[in-house]
Amino acid sequence: MSTNAQAAQQGGSNNKAYLILIIGILAVAFSAPWVKQSNFEPATSVVLRVGFGLLFLLPFFIREIKKVGKINKTGIILSLVAGLFLGIDFTAWNYSIYFVGSGIASILLNLQIIILPALAFLFDRERIPKSFFIVAPIMILGVLMTGGIFDSAEATEGPTTAWGMNLAVLGTIAGSISGVCYGAYLYTSRKASRVNGIQIVQPMFFAGLTQLIAPLIVMMFSGRGFDLTHGVLVNGMLPHNPETALGDPITGMNWFWMIVLASIGQAVAWTFIQYGAIRLDPTIVAGLLLLSPISTVAVIAVILFGEIPSTIQIAGVVLILLAVAYQNNLHKVILGKKPKDGTPKATS
Repeated sequence: MSTNAQAAQQGGSNNKAYLILIIGILAVAFSAPWVKQSNFEPATSVVLRVGFGLLFLLPFFIREIKKVGKINKTGIILSLVAGLFLGIDFTAWNYSIYFVGSGIASILLNLQIIILPALAFLFDRERIPKSFFIVAPIMILGVLMTGGIFDSAEATEGPTTAWGMNLAVLGTIAGSISGVCYGAYLYTSRKASRVNGIQIVQPMFFAGLTQLIAPLIVMMFSGRGFDLTHGVLVNGMLPHNPETALGDPITGMNWFWMIVLASIGQAVAWTFIQYGAIRLDPTIVAGLLLLSPISTVAVIAVILFGEIPSTIQIAGVVLILLAVAYQNNLHKVILGKKPKDGTPKATS
């Protein structure tokens, strides 16, 4: 094959990877709003999302085994461990969505940017870039600002506390737990992808099995159990006693949005992002992934739910996004400098 033909083939392959990655990013951007629109109890929502997602992935899981073979034992174990963390991530994230809003919850998830390099250093002895020690405190400050902890108390239509805690603090804690566990998921899934570079669906399918563990445990202590009859929100808002009050009855539209979340926000989104992530430059992938939280907080959440962040929250969002961009060397790409090899990359 000629050099021109090889270049054309490579270009076509990259264009396909870019297209698939962007579709996956758009699906992730709508995931938090779909969680809110489906309005299921947080743990129940995760079980339905993951359970239906596994059903959607099953035929592709079988097809991949027949086409490229099974992943090895190490890959299975790492995928199962990764799924444990992602299950905690999803469950905590759902609570954060209801407590601080879908846009802010999507931003808080980016706390993973300081978790992934830390884990890589602790367990793999990978070098931590000097920028990490600048980015980490900025990220923590940005998380506190974005969660609304520094905002003055104002009269709102919904509750201000739950379980005896300020709702903004509770939502920020839940969002931070989500970000930490997302970082742990990225770390273990990255190791799984290094063991099995060809397979995409199988690692995700095995991870999906253990994603069910965290929400099932939460159900045992939440007092709601597996609730398919009532949601969380009442007329689109939290009730004044969210610890005990039931939300609106679950309707056909709630089930519709759950199916959309499980099929597009779960099965399609994660598979497509994984497909693009292993084929494209990590820095470019990290930059494109920033489109997801930006779209959610600046456009989707505003239009669908009227979630308007405060001035302090907007400043926190900007801090977090700038920290994520800097940690992923996007400033070097803009300035035309080549990032040094070996720098741990994290997705957002």
